[in-house]
Amino acid sequence: MARGDKHTQQKRMALLIAMLLAAAYAVDRFDPAPPKRPARRRPKETKAALPPPPPIPRQPPVPAPPTTLHPIFQQLAQQDTAKLFQPALQLASRFLTSNCFLSYWYVVFYSPVTELPLPTTGESSPTTTTTTTQPGTRHFAFTADLPTHLTRSQIALTTLALADLATCLTFDLRSPSPERAGGRCKHLRHLPAPPRAFRGHARCIQTSSYFHDMHNHPAVSEADRVWLLFELAKTLLHEVAHAAVNAARGKGSGEHYFLRGGSVAEEGFQLEACLLGGKVDLRRGEFHEAVAGYGGGGYGAGSEDVGGGPLIRGYLTPWPSWEAVEEYRVRGSLIGIRGPVPRHPRGREVRFERVRRLFTDEGWEEDVRRFGSLRLC
Repeated sequence: MARGDKHTQQKRMALLIAMLLAAAYAVDRFDPAPPKRPARRRPKETKAALPPPPPIPRQPPVPAPPTTLHPIFQQLAQQDTAKLFQPALQLASRFLTSNCFLSYWYVVFYSPVTELPLPTTGESSPTTTTTTTQPGTRHFAFTADLPTHLTRSQIALTTLALADLATCLTFDLRSPSPERAGGRCKHLRHLPAPPRAFRGHARCIQTSSYFHDMHNHPAVSEADRVWLLFELAKTLLHEVAHAAVNAARGKGSGEHYFLRGGSVAEEGFQLEACLLGGKVDLRRGEFHEAVAGYGGGGYGAGSEDVGGGPLIRGYLTPWPSWEAVEEYRVRGSLIGIRGPVPRHPRGREVRFERVRRLFTDEGWEEDVRRFGSLRLC
């Protein structure tokens, strides 16, 4: 073989080897399929020897809001040695400490007040009602509107006033039935007030033993306990609203204070409307039947419906409503009325999950910033 031919053949072999190496590199570089790894299987003997997985921790039925108790409820917490009502007191405290809920209290404490002429006597109708004023009745109106937000100085003043109100309040956690009509809570005059910012008398808020008895009853389900705690928090705030107006304004028995543009003077329900968007009524007939029949046939399983939900039902109606005013008149309670009151015969049912959400930190203050009050329906 000639020397030139041999040199040419070597060049061709070198070129062929280079092409094969380039092709192999390209396959390794761009092949997306990774090599399969052998599956690691645990033998059955090893699986049987392993301990069982830990159980999933169960969430508490009523997680309390992450807030400290307001000074108003400190005395009540001391009476609740078993901490049964701690979630309710913390929920009520959140309403008194969150800035977006202080507008009503600011008006009650600091708004100018003007006396109004008494309305003329009217007649009731299916859609409106007015009442005959009793001797000694006087009507007053707060001239300031409910502010949509408060400044820092207004928040500081309102917080200070609520702290001073705590010095004028006493509580009785487990009193007998406070009202002959079966009410759960009642506020009344008690002892001469100390020389503080408020004039008038110190106030005593009596809480019926109903809450304690029902909370400890073995037939009451966890879901119905949530409703009872919500009712306790709402009722305590209702009575604190009465105590605030009486202490800050020296309100007499025949005096009524109206919010600007309001037709009904009932401080507690007006506060509920500002906080919750209306008046929340609980229907508990089926619940009481279940508790009464526990262990003796009928509802022997306790206060739960077929699906495991609560038997207590809540309904939200706008305030003021003709039905609520008529209920007050039948009970003989004094309530201030000026002009017509609209009818609201049927309220919207409150979803239980929305009530349960109040006891958790799930951004319910954002609901207030969006809608002006909590939306429970």
